[in-house]
Amino acid sequence: MLMRTLFPAALILLAPVALAADTPPEAVAVWNAMSEVRTVQATFTQVQHRSLLSKPLESTGTLAFTRPDRILWKVDQPAASVFVIDGTKVGMAYPDLGVREEMDLDGNPDAERLTRGLMVWLAGDLEQVTRDYHVTWVPGPPSVATLVPRDETLGALLSKLELTISGDPPRVDRVVMHEPDGDRVEITLADLVLDPTLPPDTFKLP
Repeated sequence: MLMRTLFPAALILLAPVALAADTPPEAVAVWNAMSEVRTVQATFTQVQHRSLLSKPLESTGTLAFTRPDRILWKVDQPAASVFVIDGTKVGMAYPDLGVREEMDLDGNPDAERLTRGLMVWLAGDLEQVTRDYHVTWVPGPPSVATLVPRDETLGALLSKLELTISGDPPRVDRVVMHEPDGDRVEITLADLVLDPTLPPDTFKLP
């Protein structure tokens, strides 16, 4: 529930890559370019389409990312919430309700794998992508990468990810997360800044 409400599985920028033999050259070039970025800052609009909702639920906020494993996902509207990953530490907070929770991924490999798998669209690590997902690439512009989990545990939460990638340098503009029950989450990024200098307290819970 944490991932479904605060950070849509989250969570394209990380390390040198070992290339899959069938990865198209254009895809390799794009993923390698994205892996050069160290920090990211953007605003987002997230729309959740769920069978339990009478209409789509839209939220807006900001995100920040620092390679390799620090993420801030901050929802401003309609209700304030904050989700943070800082290494192996994961935290969430609802400031208006006075709710604050933290957990450590150390010693919980299943939770760690799910968290890393869901944030792959921020990590930009082609080695991880081709290891953990079946990848289909449609060249652009914009290009569209469809990622289907190889792992059954992650597949129980996520049936596929669709990433829309454009720009020079390339960046992810839109993410659609399809869940096995037919629900989906759409995330559109705007005001994206590559390699900004982020304040030291960016990844601290309020």
